[in-house]
Amino acid sequence: MNITTTERPAESGEVCSCGRQATVVYLTDQFGAVGWCGLGGVAPIVPCPWCGAGPHLIRCPEYTVRPAGAR
Repeated sequence: MNITTTERPAESGEVCSCGRQATVVYLTDQFGAVGWCGLGGVAPIVPCPWCGAGPHLIRCPEYTVRPAGAR
């Protein structure tokens, strides 16, 4: 399988899957836009900004790089 990934600097309001402000946004074929805060492996923000539960073992199924109605 061929997966294409590009990256760009994050814009204000774009967040990592852990809930923190993203520094980079990866644009992927498989997952769409995914933010990264640069703090890989740190505990995620709880409760989850997208669904209110948490913490998740993997990325929240409701994750978007720019949460519209994040809790």
